[in-house]
Amino acid sequence: MTGTLGLFSLVDLFQLLAAARRSGRLSVDHPKGTAKVYFEKGQAVHADFAGQTGEAAVYSLFADERGTFEFRLGMPATETTITSGTENLVLEAVRRLDEARRGPSNAEERHLTVSRDAIPVRSTVADRIMALDSGPAAEGGVETVSLGAPDVSGELLLTAAERRLVQEVDGVRNITRIATQSGIDPDEAALITERLVRTGVLKLSNRRVRTARLVTRLSKLPLDSGVVGIDQTIVASWEKSLETEVTEVACRRDDGTVLLFSLQLLSGAGPFLELSRDTLVRANLKVNEALLARPMRYQEEK
Repeated sequence: MTGTLGLFSLVDLFQLLAAARRSGRLSVDHPKGTAKVYFEKGQAVHADFAGQTGEAAVYSLFADERGTFEFRLGMPATETTITSGTENLVLEAVRRLDEARRGPSNAEERHLTVSRDAIPVRSTVADRIMALDSGPAAEGGVETVSLGAPDVSGELLLTAAERRLVQEVDGVRNITRIATQSGIDPDEAALITERLVRTGVLKLSNRRVRTARLVTRLSKLPLDSGVVGIDQTIVASWEKSLETEVTEVACRRDDGTVLLFSLQLLSGAGPFLELSRDTLVRANLKVNEALLARPMRYQEEK
C-alpha cells in the first residue's frame, strides 16, 4: 500500500491499519528523513523518526504531515517503544495538534471543519464508553475507559472534558446547544467534537435544516415573555427534516448575536417573527428587524 500524505491523512492511515489488524512497517519518505512505524495486528509498537523513537516520533510525524508513504506486510519491529495502543496514540497526537494551534500566533490556522451547528452522534466506540464504568481519573485529567472489544488492545484514554462532551451527546442537539446547556465553552466544544470525530469516537448527523429569514413584528396575540410566534408551516418543515419536535428557536442578528426563544405555532404568520412588546424590549430588538431563525430540537431530559 502506497500513497501521499495530504491526500491520505495519518489519522485515516493508522485507523485503517488498526481496523484491518495489519502487521508490518509503515515508512514515510519525509523531508526530515525516513519515518518508520511498526504495527503488530493493527497496534503500533515501535516508531523511529528524526532522531526520536516511540510515541514522540509519532507525534513529531503527525505535527509535520508530509511525504509519501508505503506499508509493507510482515516486517516485524526489533523493539517495542509504544505500548499505548493505536487508538490512544492517534487521539493523543490529535490532542497535541489542537493544543499547538491554540496559541495567539496560530490564530489564523485554527480553522475548524466542524460547524457549531453540527449534530454529533455517538459511534459504537462511544456507546461502549458510556456503557462501561470508568476508573478514577488519572494524572492530567485523563480517564481510563476499557473498551472490552476483542479487536482493541489496551484502554481508550479520554480527558475529563472529552468524556463530559461524549456524555452530553444525544444525537438531537447541535454543538452550540450542548455547550449552552452544559456550561462548556462553544469553541472548546467544537474543537473537542472535531477531535473525537477525526478519531472515530463521534460521528456527525447528516440531517440538515434550512434557516428561515424572518422579520420581527409586534404581535396582536397575547404571547408570553421570551416566546416568539412562527408560522406553523415553517415549523412543520423543520420537524419533518429533523424527525423530532421543535420547541425552541435560535435567532441570529446581523451582528452575529444569537437569541434563544421558546416557540409558539401560529397560523398565517408568513415570513414574520411575532413577539410581544416585553420580549422586544428585553431582547433589544426593533420591529421590522430581519433575523435568521434556526430550530432547536426537543430533548426529553431538559
